[in-house]
Amino acid sequence: MADPRKFTETVQVVPPGPVHVIELAGQLDVDAAEPFDSRLKSLVAGGARKFVLDFSKLKYVGSLGLRALIGLANSVKGQGTVCVCGLSKDVKEVFEVTRVNMVLKVYGTRADALDAARSA
Repeated sequence: MADPRKFTETVQVVPPGPVHVIELAGQLDVDAAEPFDSRLKSLVAGGARKFVLDFSKLKYVGSLGLRALIGLANSVKGQGTVCVCGLSKDVKEVFEVTRVNMVLKVYGTRADALDAARSA
């Protein structure tokens, strides 16, 4: 069984669009944030502009993880979109306290987030 604290990400390109769906699991903590941020920058440099981040398996997000998410939103601003979905109660609370929910579009389901990203 996988360690629930270990951070993992799975990237899937979902047509049409294309929309890059990134499923996050574990903890987006200080150790995971820098490699995750580099991965996001690489996707944007490769031309990706529409993102859905599925947080349904993410247990924790720290300040550096939030910084990576805001950086992604700023990178695609005016050219694409970043939609998040599946926030746990704890992650949703972090988004609300830090007001990241005012920067990123938050949806209840992956289907709703995909629809929003496709129409952006």
